[in-house]
Parts: sequence; C-alpha cells; structure tokens
Amino acid sequence: MKTPTLFLRPTPFSGPAAVALAGLLALSACDQPKPTPTTAAEAPAAKVRPPRAPEPIAWDPAQKAFVLDGKPLKAAALWTFETGTEDFQGAGSTLTARPGGGLDVKGDLFDPIVRLPKDLSINGAGSNAVLVRITRNADTERWDGSLFWTTAAHGEDAGFATKPIRGADPAVGETTLMVYDLAQPKKGGDDWTRSTITGVRLDLDDSAGGEFTIHQVAIVSIPSGATPPAAP
Repeated sequence: MKTPTLFLRPTPFSGPAAVALAGLLALSACDQPKPTPTTAAEAPAAKVRPPRAPEPIAWDPAQKAFVLDGKPLKAAALWTFETGTEDFQGAGSTLTARPGGGLDVKGDLFDPIVRLPKDLSINGAGSNAVLVRITRNADTERWDGSLFWTTAAHGEDAGFATKPIRGADPAVGETTLMVYDLAQPKKGGDDWTRSTITGVRLDLDDSAGGEFTIHQVAIVSIPSGATPPAAP
C-alpha cells in the first residue's frame, strides 16, 4: 500500500517526537476500511453467453447412443460413466464418479486436464468426430475447450489440436453437446484421419475452480457431409 504523504504544520514537536507522530498517523490511515463500490460499473461484469440453436446430434438413452436425425452414429469408443470413472485421468483436476452416473470434474489449477483412457487404438479414417455431453456446475473467468490427440508419431502438441464447433462453454446448469470435427481440425491438417489415435486429452476451463459433469464421451463416425455446421 502507498503510504500517504503527510504535510505537517510547524509544531513544538521536532526530531524523534515528530517522526513518531507521523508514524502513528500513517498507521491510522492504513486501518481505515476500503470504500464500498457505489455503482454497478465498478463490479465485475457477468459472463455472457450467446443463445444456442438446437443441436442436430443428441444422446438417446433408450438406444444408449448418440443419434443424428434419429439414427445412431457408429461409435468406435463410448464411455457413459454408469459404473465409475472408466479409467479417465485428471491432471490439475479431480475426477469423481457421480452416484447414478456421470464423471464429475473439478478444476484444481488454472489449466485442468481430462485424459481419455490410455492405449487407445482408434482408426482416425473411420472415426471423424469426438462428442462430449457435459453440464457446467461452477463457472470460471476463462474457457478453453481444446482437444489434443496423440499418435505413434507425436505426443500432445499444440500443432495437433482443435476446438468444439458446437456446444462450447456451457453456462452454469446448462447441458451441451460439444462436437469436435477431427476431419477439419483447427491445427494438424489430415493427421487425425491418416493415423491411428493412441490418446485424447481435453482442456476444459483455462482458470481454476470450474466444475463440470461429463455424461458421455464418444469417438464416432459422422457420415460425409452431415457434420453439423459450426455455431456462430
């Protein structure tokens, strides 16, 4: 804290007495409470999210599958978290199986990570999308949403990553379906579709304190030309 500048008129005090008096006045100023904000403009702005269009892909609990136009999408891998964490791993995050189904994720650090089970072997040419159905339980300042993939030729690298084209950054209490188009990722070109995928990593928020429930994750094949358009 910056110590206030004191302007003292000449007094009978001088030398050590004057120094002691100045110190007492400075301490008194530090003990005063901070002024309370008087206008709404001084408070942090609420995080605003745009309205969402209806999602063309949905989870069908009867078929236990993601469906497009009522038809189930072919899944190379599917996790529903009905019996536990299903070998998902957290880094900078705490993963807990939710009673009744679901994977609770609590962000402990500024860049919490969720990794799919190790030793995947997914034919990227036959599975061009990753779907994550998720609910936000606690908000943070910054969203990330990145997905990274690994192959025998490379590990987790910023050059092989993408973002969801739909369903990103749900609000508190909102359930969305995040759609990752790996046929046309943000970075990495056709590496996914030319490779055997050995690992997948999700970065949710870019701040600590966020909380989510992941309901289902799937690596699926979406018919050519049927990939949902990116949300505006």
